Amino acid sequence: MKLLIDAGNSRVKWAVYQGADCVAQGAAEHHELAGLADAWRDLPLEGAWMSSVARGEVADGLAAAVPCALHRVHSERRFGEVCNHYRNTAEQGADRWLAVLAAREICRGDVIVACAGTALTVETLTAEGDYLGGLILPGHGLMLHSLAQGTANLNRQAGEVVAFPQGTPDALASGAMAALVGAIEGQRRKLAERTGREPATVILTGGDAARIAPWLAAPLQIVDNLVLMGLLKVANS
Repeated sequence: MKLLIDAGNSRVKWAVYQGADCVAQGAAEHHELAGLADAWRDLPLEGAWMSSVARGEVADGLAAAVPCALHRVHSERRFGEVCNHYRNTAEQGADRWLAVLAAREICRGDVIVACAGTALTVETLTAEGDYLGGLILPGHGLMLHSLAQGTANLNRQAGEVVAFPQGTPDALASGAMAALVGAIEGQRRKLAERTGREPATVILTGGDAARIAPWLAAPLQIVDNLVLMGLLKVANS
């Protein structure tokens, strides 16, 4: 059995695979990590693979809870058919790279990989396997929180996403969504301009995937646990 751990900015997702079958999985907030050692202790694990963009103490706590050899996964210059064109792979979050590797298994054509969590990351991958890099911007909640904290009069509940907001709550909701969708669709447009091909498929994952999906154009797929899928690919290599 292989333990896969995706330590994000606010939550930790994990899964245990036996071959291609997921036999156990779970998630925990950063303040709930104490129970993970109990969940993993009696499993016949052959190894664990972890991607972490969390604070150092969170990653260290997870490492202490793992009852077997732990492999910390980092971004690489190349894996299989995918070539990473990031200038300095050492500064790139492994979650972004792993999401791209998983997306390659799902879609063999041009693809935009959008991970919508605390932050929104938007990655660009060509049909030839060239990962061209991507964007990082505040996620939906973080965007609204920054407006609430950084302005005098916008600390209020967001409203509905509408085409022409005529009230401040709707303006907040619609502005945040426009920024997120615009980042994704903008990268899709730029990739089509570069390749001369049809618009890429968007693969959308993360806690806010369902919130953003209705506002994106087709082709579109929502895929849960994309980073864990990438970890499994690395663990099986």
